[in-house]
Amino acid sequence: RAFLDATFEGWQRAIRRPDRAIEAVSEAQKMLHLDDESNDHWHPSLEFQREMLDLTNNHVKETFSGDRLGVLHPQRWAEATEWLLSDQKEDGAASTIIDPMLGLDKTDLWQPPSNLLHGNELGRSLLQDAKVSAMKFAKAHGRKPSLAVITVGELKRYGHSARRIQLYSNPSNSWFTKTETGTANGFDVTEVNLDETSTTTDALLSEIYKIRDTVDGIQVMWPLPPSVDAARVFNAVPLAKDVDGIHHTSWGSAYPPVTPAGAMELIEEHDVEVKGRHAVVVGRSPIVGAPVANMLREAGAMVTVAHTDVDRETFRNLVGRADVLVTCAGDPGAVRASWLKEGAEVINIGTTFDEATDSLISDIEGDVGGRAARYSPVPGGVGPLSTPMLFQNVAKAAWDQMEEDSSTWKKAPAALRKSFHFDTYTEALRFMQKVDEMSTVMDHHANMSIVHKCVKGVDLELELFSFEAKELTEKDHAAANAIDLVHSGNPIKISDFSYDLRQDSIALFPAEPRGSSKLLRVDSRGKVHYFDHFGNSIPSILSGCHVVFNNSRVLDARLSVEVGNGDMVELMLLDLGNIDPSLPSRDHTIQAMIRSDSVSKGDMCVEPVSGTMVEVVDVRGIWEEEEESGGNGCDCLVRIHSQEDIGTFLSSNGSVPIPPYLHREAVPSDKERYNNVYAKDGGSVAAPTAGLHFTDDVMSDLGENNTSSLTLHVGAGTFMPVLSVDARDHKMHAEHFFVNVGELRSIVEAMEQGKSLVVVGTTSTRTLESLFWLGVKRLRGLPNSSNVKELELGQFEWIPLSVADPSITPVSALNALIDDLSDDEIISGQTSLMITPNSYKFKVIEHIITNFHAPDSTLMLLVSAFLGKQSSVTKIYEDAQRRGYRFLSYGDACLFSRPGIELPAEKR
Repeated sequence: RAFLDATFEGWQRAIRRPDRAIEAVSEAQKMLHLDDESNDHWHPSLEFQREMLDLTNNHVKETFSGDRLGVLHPQRWAEATEWLLSDQKEDGAASTIIDPMLGLDKTDLWQPPSNLLHGNELGRSLLQDAKVSAMKFAKAHGRKPSLAVITVGELKRYGHSARRIQLYSNPSNSWFTKTETGTANGFDVTEVNLDETSTTTDALLSEIYKIRDTVDGIQVMWPLPPSVDAARVFNAVPLAKDVDGIHHTSWGSAYPPVTPAGAMELIEEHDVEVKGRHAVVVGRSPIVGAPVANMLREAGAMVTVAHTDVDRETFRNLVGRADVLVTCAGDPGAVRASWLKEGAEVINIGTTFDEATDSLISDIEGDVGGRAARYSPVPGGVGPLSTPMLFQNVAKAAWDQMEEDSSTWKKAPAALRKSFHFDTYTEALRFMQKVDEMSTVMDHHANMSIVHKCVKGVDLELELFSFEAKELTEKDHAAANAIDLVHSGNPIKISDFSYDLRQDSIALFPAEPRGSSKLLRVDSRGKVHYFDHFGNSIPSILSGCHVVFNNSRVLDARLSVEVGNGDMVELMLLDLGNIDPSLPSRDHTIQAMIRSDSVSKGDMCVEPVSGTMVEVVDVRGIWEEEEESGGNGCDCLVRIHSQEDIGTFLSSNGSVPIPPYLHREAVPSDKERYNNVYAKDGGSVAAPTAGLHFTDDVMSDLGENNTSSLTLHVGAGTFMPVLSVDARDHKMHAEHFFVNVGELRSIVEAMEQGKSLVVVGTTSTRTLESLFWLGVKRLRGLPNSSNVKELELGQFEWIPLSVADPSITPVSALNALIDDLSDDEIISGQTSLMITPNSYKFKVIEHIITNFHAPDSTLMLLVSAFLGKQSSVTKIYEDAQRRGYRFLSYGDACLFSRPGIELPAEKR
């Protein structure tokens, strides 16, 4: 500790007095006889020394947290360890067995005091998230997200900006250097500085009008001179570009005011409880005080807004009653620490640079830590969060506007027109046929004309209009969007939804006992929470919800058979389709994989235990699997020549079909643990694994009236990786579902009562979303929709269906399938629904419990689509690996909420 005290006191002095530090370095060189000529890494010039010191000072300032320099953060330490060992990954398993926390001090010897609500590391993380979003945006759209900052005159609070940067921040992350900060983090920033004496309201409005169509976000710096009509100026900033949140409280801007939002992030990061507590906000400015008070109210606090204009005794009493005190007056000494309620929690927002002490000070005078249980320090509390929140808003605004304007359809008075280019006439005709087929389902046809330009290819002109309306309608825009979604010029790159799955992150066995796995939660705001025990946490989290399970049971679908040359090979049933496992085996052909490259139609295999013959009825092609999973096999149709029903035969002769990536044989415990406690109807050849975390006790806590079940038999296709560059070219495996009408009716009733719907597993998710689209088909009277025993949904059939009648509600669609049916009847069918990011809009599912999925899988696409742009699934997964979470079928659990949709427990 003494060494660290001395080291970072030295750096603090170097930061404050760089010229003296350079002198000290020179003195040290002389003392150690390090002449310039013998140091080939040291250029003997004052300019070089200043540059090096600036760089190292900036680096050291990045380690500031709470009240000290030099704090090492576990996440960055783990990232550094992984980077250091990255060159060993191809050499074997050496890097996978090294603890990424190796060498990190775990004694808290040099960590901020536990009573400090520090924000530096949170700010770095938020700014990194904004940078990642900006880079993805630039890759997708060929330009960076852009911000215009308009300032009139010299702002008083900027008077010490250069000194504040020198002492506390860097040009790459400072509020005072937005252009440099933008450049360092992937944004284009334009700063417009206007003279206060000559700038009128109209002149300022002219600047806004000139720039507002060229940037994604606009920030007008406050305050404006008294001669300028602030209301007119702020009203000229469009809601879509209001990245500073000036309209947030009054008009409901999508982007919150950045400093109040930063304060709320700090509150959430450190689990400061505000719900049901008395919060006092000192300050009422429209950019900080008023919006932070509003945000605290929305978070469930009882809020009082105080200001220094009230009499001192009243003001003091208000402060003394606050459970949570938020100061944002920008008035040093406005509050005395002695006034604080014992054990209060304090958020310091208001700061002032004091020349006398050459430091930043808060609104509170005295020893805050002497009375407060926890408080945010100055500097190092809320301050580091404003800049990241601003650039997060800019990134979100850029994405939102591109989503709105992504279609290049040209608007005519009563029509939409667009030209699609194809290299050949044949490609254009295929696309025309696809659009024509869609048009029938959409109930909206496009006019199409084609121009063959020989060497230059073919242009296909499409026009959409509503004849009766004589003007553009919502249906025109929806049809245009549907056509864009199926056009191959908008690829979904599977590489964008992959991550580096470490071998040691794969769970080879389930957590013992059942239900003791970890839980990762992504809430409605995209905030990540971590829980150590699923079974202890999940009942309270799901309080007030209706939970839907997949009750399909896994069959012992893996057999060992003898082929013609006497070799024993694996035979894995891939999909039972709609076969009833209780029927005799010999009456059916079943899709299977035989792990051999020499299989022919008519071949006979022998199951050695029972002596049963297995006939290859047909050969469908190659079954592709990675070498580490056993390699490719032959995709066949087989007949098991046994009088026993399939379920009984497999139970006697088969083994549990644990996933191939576990690289082990099934053990007796897998019989129980690779099935859910509520499993009922046999038919799956892979487990709906999200349910493996639920115990009988958890099911009892949830209550029978708050749960429903459906059945989707999981096929082996669930493990098939997406091998195509464009994920839409992946052929989605069809899976069969069976839904009891009474169970589906209970789901509908829960939705009508306004209960939150939590679906356990991606299989249940696909089933319920498919049922919505099948209900839409039935309401439309489309082919293959009348017989509820033989329903069928294609891979991208939802795209044209979304156009026909966008007003159809989930309740009406689901009711269309079960009206006039009794509760004990079954509706059934198959679905190939593929859910992809940036296009699919969930119709039924609000919250989903699922496992951590394999990279390059359709399930990664599904959860990415579910969380939307506000969360990066790959980043969440990589952070979880660093925290020791276990992945894939026997791994830990996730609970994701759709953006903006809270769980009842959160609302309370």
